[in-house]
Amino acid sequence: MSRLIPFAQCIARPDEQGRTHLLKDHLLGVKEAVEQRLKSECCPYCHDRIFIRLAGLAGVCHDMAKAHRRWQSYIRGQDKGGPNHAPEGAFLFSYLGFHLLQQESKWPSYAVFWLWLTRDIADHHGALKHLDEKHRIGAGTWEKMDLSGITKFIEQIYPELRQVPITAEALDQWIDRLYDVLQEAYDGLNSGYSPDYGKAMAQLTFWRELTTALIAGDRFHVAPMERVGFSQEDHIRHDRALDEFCRNNGEQVMADIRSQAQRQILNQLARDPRRRIYTLEMPTGYGKTITALKIAAWLGREQGYEKIIYVAPYLSILEQTSGVIEKAMGVSVLEHHSLAVLEEKPKGEDREEEEQFHSGQLIMEAWANPVICTSFQQWSKALFPGKAQDTLRRAYLHNSVVIIDEPQIFAPESWNVFLCGLESVAQLYNLRIFFLSATMPPFDYGLSEQPGCLAVNPVQQIERYQVEQKGEMDEQGVADYLLKGSELLAADERGLSQAAILNTIADAYLVYKQLAAKVKPSQLKLLHGMMIPLHKRVEIEKIKHFQAKNKGEPQYVVSTQIIEAGVDLSFDHIMRALPILPSLIQAAGRVNRNGSGRRGILTLMSFLRGGEKNTRGFIYPSALQKLTDELLQKQDVWLESELLELIKEYYRRMFARNSYETGKQAIIDAYEGNWPLLGQQFKPFGEDYFKLPVFVPWQTEEEDQAYFPQRFVELQERLGLYGAEDIYACYEDRDYYSRLSFKGRKEFMILMNHYVVNVPAKLAFSLVGKELYLKNRIPCLWSGNDYDPVAGLAKRAVEGFDAII
Repeated sequence: MSRLIPFAQCIARPDEQGRTHLLKDHLLGVKEAVEQRLKSECCPYCHDRIFIRLAGLAGVCHDMAKAHRRWQSYIRGQDKGGPNHAPEGAFLFSYLGFHLLQQESKWPSYAVFWLWLTRDIADHHGALKHLDEKHRIGAGTWEKMDLSGITKFIEQIYPELRQVPITAEALDQWIDRLYDVLQEAYDGLNSGYSPDYGKAMAQLTFWRELTTALIAGDRFHVAPMERVGFSQEDHIRHDRALDEFCRNNGEQVMADIRSQAQRQILNQLARDPRRRIYTLEMPTGYGKTITALKIAAWLGREQGYEKIIYVAPYLSILEQTSGVIEKAMGVSVLEHHSLAVLEEKPKGEDREEEEQFHSGQLIMEAWANPVICTSFQQWSKALFPGKAQDTLRRAYLHNSVVIIDEPQIFAPESWNVFLCGLESVAQLYNLRIFFLSATMPPFDYGLSEQPGCLAVNPVQQIERYQVEQKGEMDEQGVADYLLKGSELLAADERGLSQAAILNTIADAYLVYKQLAAKVKPSQLKLLHGMMIPLHKRVEIEKIKHFQAKNKGEPQYVVSTQIIEAGVDLSFDHIMRALPILPSLIQAAGRVNRNGSGRRGILTLMSFLRGGEKNTRGFIYPSALQKLTDELLQKQDVWLESELLELIKEYYRRMFARNSYETGKQAIIDAYEGNWPLLGQQFKPFGEDYFKLPVFVPWQTEEEDQAYFPQRFVELQERLGLYGAEDIYACYEDRDYYSRLSFKGRKEFMILMNHYVVNVPAKLAFSLVGKELYLKNRIPCLWSGNDYDPVAGLAKRAVEGFDAII
């Protein structure tokens, strides 16, 4: 195809069912969508005509370079690939947008908006880059486009640009001037010597709203979606359903206490109902999640909120809560996390664009559902998007109640930056934020004002547990202490349920081995992070079943910290290798969780591997260890009610010693152009090992299948895949994979990821070899000796990876 395609005949994508998708219609559709979104009351410039016109022009220009004859040949199936159109679209917008502002005498005051929109067009199919990365704004090969047709199109919708020539000569001349104009706009972002972090973050958040308007307009014009949300009638129904759920699950001793706590919280909210951000502070086991859902229903009924977004640190918490929400409220939950995302390597920007035509993927990435359950990582991408596609999370964010569970798990160095971003997003999108935790970190250095506090103190006369401190112990000492605990209480009619929580996988495995030589296999379980998700879930369900059905036998569970948050297990006695205070209190929340029978005990000990190596420092910073020890040494025994004030003192001293405010410099750097510092380098959990996925064909006994998660069983039946080896064979069969629908591919990847464990690269290479990662993104561990059916990868030498839990 050598001749030019008249602009009026250019198409944006292939014909479908006899319908032609003209490029001009797509550009007009995106322009209208961008303008409509920015005219909403949430936009601070919603009544600014020039601003709206400028943003609409970005929608017109973003895909204009698809008029290139090679791209038109490609989209018609006559060529293998087309040129990258984004840089040329950014260049054309920079030219037309500059002249639009000059004619309106608005250039100096709108130059930053112009700069942001230029960058967004250049990046709209990939990573969001540094503002100073000028080489991505390309001049283009204008002689291969119908510029006269483009000129007529522009003049029809922007008559004020009729005096601005759109010719190859004029555009070539703009090349010589553009970099000076870019620098002039860039200079307007200097934050000075005394930067205002909140103001800078608000500007960045608005910039990413511009990005969202462009990306949502582009993607949704291809696959239109209606706005989704709950009505007032829905909220009334949900409130009743939650009450019914509580009544049907109210046989435990704690039921009355939870009900009273719930009423206290709602009464506190009714007295102070207008804050953006609240903390919901309730002791572990008091029903924070159900209370938060009751709050969401109340806000929906009283203030018109439409959506619920639940955010959790770990997949185990997320999936467990998702199931509770579906059961308690009778609603469909959209989960968005690492196992629910269809991961594929795009082959060029046009392949990526074609994949966005799948409405299923757009629904997931745009969170187009009234209830979303997502992870810290995915929520952080809504605050600080790394790719243009990430901004779709904001498309339907307005009027949401956001529930953030276990915030103390955030890395301290990331916490204040997260809070700054959260506050600005809450303001722009009219969000209500609720932090849920029994161990709430401070907000002094990240928010402009303290959040509202909704709090219930522990019931003084019901002390579910006490914390006792012992001395040093090795693996043999821990095992002997647990066995001694069972002997002391052997006269009881029921067996003692005990657990030991160690700081590293190697430590847990050593204690497990000591116990394995002395107790029945049915009475002993091991849990840690180097087990595939399906294996962990089966073992957790077995523990629950044992506690319910074998009341006369003792039980021993050895674990790392993975059971401290979001795992609904309860023990009479837990031994805890000395951690830091928040982890201690989370562990205590698994002791006598339901307040039944005798008071439970949490025994703290200083664990020495082999009697010599103190492994606490592999996980926890020395300063926080020291602070924890200073506070704990005040008394030998602590009751549940006493720990509430202790954790407040811990965080007060912790942030007094190090406020972690230096991390907020990334906000200023991003405002001055270096967006990737936030979008691509923000880490909710701080620095971590680089990990690689390994598929483990874990073989289960037939009786273990009774403990499979219900969703896993449903996926097996839907896909007709019941064995790990069959699943991996289908993964390697690209023909099988390509035959699946989008929904089928997503379901297949979710099913497969139940058998995938992410391990440090060095360990991964020793297990499967480097060469297999060149062939398959997820290689298979065929050696049956490396993954133990009980201990997982802990039986392998993992002492060199002591920072993994």
